Amino acid sequence: MSVRVRFAPSPTGHLHIGTARTALFNWLFARKEQGTFILRIEDTDLERSKKEFESSIINDLRWLGIDWDEFYRQSDRLNIYREIAEQLLSEGKAYECFCTKEELEKLRGKGYNRRCLNLSTAEKEALRRERRPAIRLYVPKDGETRFNDYLHGELCFQNNVIDDFVILKSDGTPTYNFSVVVDDIYMKITHIIRGEDHISNTPKQIHIYNALGIEPPVFVHIPMILGQDKAKLSKRHGATSIGEYRSMGYLSEAMVNFLALMGASYNDKQVLSLEELIDLFSLDNLSKNPAIFDIKKLDFLSQEHIRRKSIEELTQLTVQFLREKRLEYWTIDNTYLTKVIGLLQTRIKTLKDIILMGDYFFTEDFSKDAEIPLDEKKRLSSILPELIDILNSIEDWSSTNLEDRIRSFITEKALDSRWFLQTLRIIISGKKVTPSLFETLEVLGKEKVVNRIKKGMN
Repeated sequence: MSVRVRFAPSPTGHLHIGTARTALFNWLFARKEQGTFILRIEDTDLERSKKEFESSIINDLRWLGIDWDEFYRQSDRLNIYREIAEQLLSEGKAYECFCTKEELEKLRGKGYNRRCLNLSTAEKEALRRERRPAIRLYVPKDGETRFNDYLHGELCFQNNVIDDFVILKSDGTPTYNFSVVVDDIYMKITHIIRGEDHISNTPKQIHIYNALGIEPPVFVHIPMILGQDKAKLSKRHGATSIGEYRSMGYLSEAMVNFLALMGASYNDKQVLSLEELIDLFSLDNLSKNPAIFDIKKLDFLSQEHIRRKSIEELTQLTVQFLREKRLEYWTIDNTYLTKVIGLLQTRIKTLKDIILMGDYFFTEDFSKDAEIPLDEKKRLSSILPELIDILNSIEDWSSTNLEDRIRSFITEKALDSRWFLQTLRIIISGKKVTPSLFETLEVLGKEKVVNRIKKGMN
């Protein structure tokens, strides 16, 4: 049987790091096995589900390079859930429940008492005039529910702790566990790869499979992602949504690589392309232990993937990123931008670093992490005019020629080479650290360099 897997997010928020990893593992497995990857939007929670979150999730998946073979939206399938619930009702495997919220609240913590299980036809008809019933699945109280999980082995739950749970609400919408099982059956899902926080849902889902006479698929519950303090990943550990990392300028390839390494191994390799991940992915390589979110590892992977990019591709990604940041005026001249990228490529970890580390290439209002002391400015006031004259006379504005002329000037004036070059760097860029000073001067061009030295004199 061909592998069929699904990723089923609820559009009640943006795509979370852990949810994205679940999507990736399902996608890698489908592509490795030449199977089918299904995207299913679980939007039956009508109050919390938002179209903007659905769009955000879809855009983030596309950014990660995760495509899908089939697409479904649960809100388009409400009639199917009602039909199956009615089928179970007619077969005596489910029953109508007329209990109000207030009545159920009184039973909280005690378990449902099956008060509606044996209502007479007359009692049901009388109650039906006042309210619409929900439908509950009848769960046998004796025995236990066992299932084999691919990672955790055999798991066992006692049936007497599982209430007769609602499968269809009084408003006609399905509950999570019911819609999930119905969809997985209709879509012929062979493997369910999801977070281990869903293990507690699995016994209920198996009871639905049993009631429908269907063999459950293979369950693969992957461990959670934890912060460095071993607590569940949350906002206090930093950004938790994929969109936030995209906004910070991380490459999609780096994020995919990072997600794939959290909870799986690939022949001890770390820096991997999408194609390599597909080739090496296996359910047998998934870990039983929680994954730890390590931002330093993401930074390392991002820097490595940036270094692997061609200058042309990195330039295009930068143009797109700058436009998203509304810095279009930085991208007027792609030839110039390509030269800048060439200087910064080995230094940056994210596309945002181009803004943080290289703003002086694009604007005169660049940030400064260093200033020239007043006493040094007085000393420079007698030196820099001569340097300006030399720079203005240079016709071959190349880094090699600039280095020869400036170093000769330093020798003639008996200047401290380290001090003068660092001072010139600060005047030109506002930074203590930049790429090669002479290559930086070449890319900036004569006009910018001379004007900044003149400004530095003042």
